[in-house]
Amino acid sequence: MKRILLPLLAALALPAAVYSTTEIEPEPKSQILNNPFQRLGKEAKFNCKEFGEDSCFSRFIAMSACSFAQSINSDKSVKESLDIADDLFYLLASGHGLDINDIFDKKDLIKQDIRVETIERIKLCNGWAKEAIPKIVLERTGKPATPEFIEGATRTFGMWWLSSLEGVKQRRYK
Repeated sequence: MKRILLPLLAALALPAAVYSTTEIEPEPKSQILNNPFQRLGKEAKFNCKEFGEDSCFSRFIAMSACSFAQSINSDKSVKESLDIADDLFYLLASGHGLDINDIFDKKDLIKQDIRVETIERIKLCNGWAKEAIPKIVLERTGKPATPEFIEGATRTFGMWWLSSLEGVKQRRYK
């Protein structure tokens, strides 16, 4: 899986021609034993000064969304997959000195520039999302997803991912 996942993560991070969205104090302990993403978070370096912090955030959010889908497809549970995606996003952002709260505007919504770029980047893993959606629905509801639902959910996977980040942020401050 590493041979497939790392090149995709690199492809998402390169310029085109990742769950926790609140302030975290103290630094959380990974939910995953021997987390392989800790090394990636410390060693992966993207030139956020050149591309801009918002673009780096878009790349990291997309990496986390795609790793969530791929984790589901690797027979991880939804919770395990979210933990992997959360850890990846947090480690990449913190490894680059970025404050996760900076992805939000004053209304606790994802900034528009980040939203647009992230959705485009997440489309690069729509195949993974399409494969994962029936598994997610079955785990959560106990019922199979209809083909129509799978198509619609695949089309809107990026928007759903961003909406879930906003929901976490908004629930945190209520």
